[in-house]
Amino acid sequence: MPNRLVDKTYSLVEAVNDFHFAMMNDHDRNAFYRDALKAAIKPTDTVLEIGTGSGLLAMLAAKAGAEHVYAIEANKHLTSLAEHIIGCNGLTDNITVVNKLSTQVDLEVDIPKRANVLVSEILGTLLLGESALSFIADVRDRLLEPDAVIIPAAGSQFISLIESPDIKSITSVSGWDDIKLDGFEALKDTVTVVFTKQYGFRLSSIPFNTIVPRLSVADIDFYTDGPDSLLDERTISVKAQASGTIHAVMLDWEVYSDRERTHVMSTNPEDTRNNFPRDMQWGQALQLVEDASQDEDRPIPLVVEEGDDLEIIVRFSQDRAVMQFEVRKV
Repeated sequence: MPNRLVDKTYSLVEAVNDFHFAMMNDHDRNAFYRDALKAAIKPTDTVLEIGTGSGLLAMLAAKAGAEHVYAIEANKHLTSLAEHIIGCNGLTDNITVVNKLSTQVDLEVDIPKRANVLVSEILGTLLLGESALSFIADVRDRLLEPDAVIIPAAGSQFISLIESPDIKSITSVSGWDDIKLDGFEALKDTVTVVFTKQYGFRLSSIPFNTIVPRLSVADIDFYTDGPDSLLDERTISVKAQASGTIHAVMLDWEVYSDRERTHVMSTNPEDTRNNFPRDMQWGQALQLVEDASQDEDRPIPLVVEEGDDLEIIVRFSQDRAVMQFEVRKV
C-alpha cells in the first residue's frame, strides 16, 4: 500500500474514488456554482461553505470576490487536503478551513460573524440523500444573516413510472428453455431505492418507455424549509399515459441557483446523456415495482392500460433523506 494511503480510512478512500473525482470533473456542475457565486457575491461578503471536500467551491467563492470564505469540512484528511489545494492556488489568505461538522460550528469561535452567503453541494442521487435539508436549516438558523443568499436556493425531487425490458432482464426471471424459475422472484426487492450505478448501467444509455411522466414529489425551498416541511406520507393520483408494464419508479432531481431559477442543474437522464461524470457521481435512482394491490408469494407485475387511474404512495424517512414508493391501480 502506498504510504499516502496508510493512515486513511477505507470509507474515505472508497468515497473519493466512487464519486469525488467524477464530481469534480462534472464541468457543468462547476460552471453552475461559478456562475451562481459570481452573480451573488459582493466584495464585503462573508461566505460559508459546508462540506468543502476538495475546497473547489470555496475557491470559486474567493475568486468571485468574497471578502473571506469559511469552508467547513468534518473529515480531518479532507481538511488537510483542502488546505493544501487552497494553498497551491494562492488563496490561503482568503479561505479558512474549519475541521468540524457544520452542526458543531460555533459563531464567534469558529467563524467571527454571520455569513452573507451560504453555498453547499451536499446533494446525493436523491435530492435530500445527504440530509441537505437538515444541515442547511441548521446553518440558516444559527450562522447566517437574515438576508443571506443561499446557493442552491431550491430544488425539486421528481419521479417517473417507466417500462424497460433491459431493467426487467437483470431484476427478474421467469425461466430458461423448459425450466421454470419464477419461484426465485420470491426474493425480488421492490421496497428499496437503488442507484443505477449499483446495477452497473447508465439509465441515459438504455431504452425505456414512460408510463407516467415526470412529476414532482418534493419541492424544496432552502431559504425556509426544514425536515418538518415534508409529510411522512402522501398519496398522488395519476393516470397512465401509455399501456405497458411498470417496471420501476425512476427518480431524478433539479436544483436552482436562485429563486428566479436562473441556472438549473439536473439529473434527468435526458440532461445527463452527454455527461458521463454526472451519471457516475449522481445518476438516477430506481425502485422496482410490483402490483401493490396483490399480495402473493411472488411479485405480480403491474400491467396497465392507457387511461388507468393509479395511486402513488410516497413515504419519507424521518430525516427526509430516503424515500419509498407503492404503486397501485385504483
